[in-house]
Amino acid sequence: MNSSLQFLMFELLDADEHSHTWEAMASVAPQRVPAVLADVMRVLAWVQGQLGTDPQSLDDGGDWDALLQIQADQHAPHTLAWHPATGCATPPALPPGTQWVAVTLTLVASAALADAVQQQLDAFNAA
Repeated sequence: MNSSLQFLMFELLDADEHSHTWEAMASVAPQRVPAVLADVMRVLAWVQGQLGTDPQSLDDGGDWDALLQIQADQHAPHTLAWHPATGCATPPALPPGTQWVAVTLTLVASAALADAVQQQLDAFNAA
């Protein structure tokens, strides 16, 4: 999969001998949230398909993990659960009058898998 993402551009936040962490954030009007989540689902589906495993904390023996959060205006962020079997995450109802919504995806991969993940994120960013 090498087509571009509409709203997300990943940046490497941290790398050490055990893991690499990337993050992408989009701040959009409420009506654009489904399109941002579609980008998120494409990335998560790619990672799951390539690595063949569901997300699991690296501390618990997983190869990769993800944190998906959504925040409406200045309200507290909500963590969204991504359901690998369906490839979906259902956002909470937004408060009335919401002007902007921030969607953040943090992706962590073991150092052994980091090169493959980085190459695909670069392809997403470049397309």
